[in-house]
Amino acid sequence: MLEGKSVVVTRASHQNSGLIEALSDAGAKVVAAPAIAVVPPLDGGQPLDDALIRLDRFSWVAFTSTNSVAALMARGARRGVLKRFSHLQIAVVGPTTAAKVALEMGREPDLIPVQYDGVSLAEAFPNPKPSDRALVPMASDGRTDLVDGLRDRGWQVDGVAAYRTVFPSLNRDLVSEAIDADVVTFASPSAVKGHLEQTGGKSAAKVVVIGQTTARECERLGVSVTFIAEQQSIEGLVRAVVSVAGQR
Repeated sequence: MLEGKSVVVTRASHQNSGLIEALSDAGAKVVAAPAIAVVPPLDGGQPLDDALIRLDRFSWVAFTSTNSVAALMARGARRGVLKRFSHLQIAVVGPTTAAKVALEMGREPDLIPVQYDGVSLAEAFPNPKPSDRALVPMASDGRTDLVDGLRDRGWQVDGVAAYRTVFPSLNRDLVSEAIDADVVTFASPSAVKGHLEQTGGKSAAKVVVIGQTTARECERLGVSVTFIAEQQSIEGLVRAVVSVAGQR
């Protein structure tokens, strides 16, 4: 399907193996060029610790990425509070994050929006009761759509930095490979920003992204999107790449 085509994978190193394998199985030459890396927040995680210590005051926890799930669970394990998560209702932005919740927390989320973005997730929440409060673990430099949307609807919300994203450097040969590739894939707005910083604002001619939020970030940064894969999965992204790879 993808024989003779080169495809750039910009996902973080700890998340890219499944996509690399799937693209390789489809015949692509994969250019692994991680555009982001996930590291602890600059505040050392103290605000997140404070939220975990006071976990009983929250009725919901909402996740906008798999990284936020992993960060919260790792911090919760360190603080010995994992058993205290059981009373929380869980909201997630989409199926990939839902799968991470099932893996890490051993349960299915209570709420997934029809459209997979922070605005839609906020709109899907029920109206708050007087005692309701939501915890939103997020990237320190991440989008605030969910937090802002919930507050606009009357929710008490603690948006707490659980991690931050940085843009790793790539060597010159890898940058050239990424720019000259047939297709580049983006799974998050931060990956778009990181890739453009790495390549001096250049990208492959064809751009495939997951979701409208990432597409809007491309538009904001002047990157033309060839195809939007609405299904948030490796399979959906590979199908999108196959679809555009044959376009002239």
